Amino acid sequence: MRRILLVPVGLVFGVTSAYGGPCPATVSVDERPPGSAAGAILVEHQFRYVSFYEGDPKDQADLAPDEGPDPKKLEQRWELTRSPGKPITMVCRYRGTDKTVVDVVPPAIRDCTLTGEMDAHGEIIGSPMLACK
Repeated sequence: MRRILLVPVGLVFGVTSAYGGPCPATVSVDERPPGSAAGAILVEHQFRYVSFYEGDPKDQADLAPDEGPDPKKLEQRWELTRSPGKPITMVCRYRGTDKTVVDVVPPAIRDCTLTGEMDAHGEIIGSPMLACK
């Protein structure tokens, strides 16, 4: 008898998060407090936003999202159309750190939407939700 292994969609990117999106909800970074002689401490940073690139991010061919109509709401949607031989790469970014999570988006994923709240200055409030399908 053959066994079939079913893999949940949330694991397609190789990372999971508490809210079920393709970017982890937080990343942990060893940091030394400024002016401290003590060793580094582990600090968690919240997910802030995501960028998508055609090919390698170092080539800076980032894909522009379609924006929602309400300036008080964060609503960005990427339609992930691929060029032959060029994968789409996702870069998850976090508050207060340069550490990122980088992964190639599987070909079965066709679009991603980032939603959340914005303050009066256009800054993202809290940790937004990223959903891909």
